[in-house]
Amino acid sequence: LITIERQHIPITGPKPLAPPPIVMTTIPAPVKASPLHLDAAATAEEAFIAVISASLYHAKANYPAVLDRQIEGVHQMRVAFRRLRSGLSLFRPLIPKTVSVEWTNAIGRLNDVLGPARDWDVFLEDSLTPLLKQFPRKRGLILFRNQAEFIRQGHYQVLLDRLVEPEYAGLEQRLDDWLDCRAWRETLTRRQRLRLADPVLSFATPLLKHDDRRVIRQGRKFAELSTAQRHQLRIHIKKLRYALEFFASCYPTPAVRSILGALARLQDGLGVMNDITVVERLLDEAGLTWASAARQVLEGWCACRLEMQQRPFAEHWRQFMAQERPWQD
Repeated sequence: LITIERQHIPITGPKPLAPPPIVMTTIPAPVKASPLHLDAAATAEEAFIAVISASLYHAKANYPAVLDRQIEGVHQMRVAFRRLRSGLSLFRPLIPKTVSVEWTNAIGRLNDVLGPARDWDVFLEDSLTPLLKQFPRKRGLILFRNQAEFIRQGHYQVLLDRLVEPEYAGLEQRLDDWLDCRAWRETLTRRQRLRLADPVLSFATPLLKHDDRRVIRQGRKFAELSTAQRHQLRIHIKKLRYALEFFASCYPTPAVRSILGALARLQDGLGVMNDITVVERLLDEAGLTWASAARQVLEGWCACRLEMQQRPFAEHWRQFMAQERPWQD
């Protein structure tokens, strides 16, 4: 019997590397405003709290996407703060401006940095990029595209610097506390506090009727309106749309959806018209002179887009006027 002793022979050379750990990364996604569900039996004060809370949540939800420099994240955060400011404005018959001026001013300062970033986003994506697809070899446009991107990133950096400041986080917390404590009651008279207990419909219905009449009065004269007046009409349409979205659950759903669709078409058309008129200001900011070939091409392109957007307005207006008003008795 032969016994063979097994010897351990060490393995020389580099050891095999362990596989790298798997890191799961999640890209933050932009968040649109969620439908607001109000009970028809809610008080006006409860509706106010729900509207402001939902708008504040909408802004918070888009914070990660904005830090990630996502175009839609910036858009949604801007919409959120506009809705929040609109909410503060439409409830002023119950909660006066003097009571909410701190929040109105703070939101205004945020919109001052959100606005330029959004304006350059819209210009680059909706005006300059389609134009470059038509003239891909036009050197002046390519050079200006690089300059415009540099300007946009500068505005983004200003926005991000503002959002990481303690003042912004403090604003959210203070506004949350203000809502939780119903601090506005401290400065109201007894009669004003009693009005807060009114049913939400007794507050919302006259408000919607008033805003609707204002839109109709101004929109009927659309062909005669100046650029500034058309911008004001868009603001009034937007306020009516936001108000109806806030109170939508208190009215018949089919009629609400139908008129909201009509309002959205009007607002979108007027929004594109406004974006086109903003181009001149952005070209001035970029230092593009009137003698520049790139500016001449851009302004010609935008003039054609403006003409195309004006054509369907009459049909969109007819559709809006034909809608049933869900807030009518």
